[in-house]
Amino acid sequence: EFVRDDKKTFDLQDLLTASAEVLESGNFESSYKVEIFAGQMLVVKRFRQMSKVGREDFHEHIRRMGKLRHPNVLGLVAYYYRREEKLLIFDFVDNGHLASHLYGNHTQNCPGLDWPTRLKIIKGVARGLAYLYSELPSLTAPHGYLKSSNVLLNESYEPLLMDYALLPLINPEQAKQFMVAHKSPEYCQHNRLSKKTDVWSLGILILEVLTGKVPTDFLTVGNTGGNLVNWVKEIASDEEKGDNVFDKEMEGAQNAQC
Repeated sequence: EFVRDDKKTFDLQDLLTASAEVLESGNFESSYKVEIFAGQMLVVKRFRQMSKVGREDFHEHIRRMGKLRHPNVLGLVAYYYRREEKLLIFDFVDNGHLASHLYGNHTQNCPGLDWPTRLKIIKGVARGLAYLYSELPSLTAPHGYLKSSNVLLNESYEPLLMDYALLPLINPEQAKQFMVAHKSPEYCQHNRLSKKTDVWSLGILILEVLTGKVPTDFLTVGNTGGNLVNWVKEIASDEEKGDNVFDKEMEGAQNAQC
């Protein structure tokens, strides 16, 4: 079913016969870049952990997602439901995700992100998250899976949030395992989400953008070891090392399509 009327319609057979490229394949989801018609590129996301959601609940929630319209939220195009198969279809964004720009190999012709662009990305992510909170107030965590690899960048480096609002659809046991990329203190201590969970993830993402460091230790529930937050506290407390907090690749870098 389509949730937007600005796209040429297609059916499941068109998807099955279209030229496709695997973008991601994992335990939680698989993503495919599909050229459904000449020049019309889409991303098809196949989710493996939605077997317990009923048809009516699925349709109702997806229709809510389909009504979302914001410059910093990747819009849903269409969806497909069968008990054993659920597909979500989005526009394809060809400038990659934020993580690839932060941690990819940078050269003179393909430099890292400069400071104005990083600030633009942070502001855009915050605006997109605020919009999700305003439009989906009944959800405890309106995004629920915020991390740098779930922030796409368009050709002008405007950020687009993806994989948002999925928690109501994911099987509860898998949601605890796969969702909430950065575990907030209340999640680690009490194994529960709150309205602050997405805000915590936003804070970690901002630190990623500023420092160029991967917050690996936040990917494990209950890990209180040397994480990104403690690293910043330690460096920032030492005046002589304070300049080392920020990613040096953003000094004078000029962005280019890589």
